[in-house]
Amino acid sequence: MLKTVVGIIGIVVLFFIAYSISSNEVLPKFEADPFNLTPTGSQFVGGMLITTYVLAIVALVGIVFTELNKAIK
Repeated sequence: MLKTVVGIIGIVVLFFIAYSISSNEVLPKFEADPFNLTPTGSQFVGGMLITTYVLAIVALVGIVFTELNKAIK
């Protein structure tokens, strides 16, 4: 249970770091219908994308490390 809570807290912290470095710039074509994207929404989407990229890279590094560790043993 503790590992689950620590993992969730880690993902939340990672998201807030990614959210804080994301840009809130919105191109004019996305401000109108059908998108109606606001600067806050744009920053949220950017934070989610950065979080996804970081988690994917961590997963790939973990897979490579595990396979190399198995090959050595």
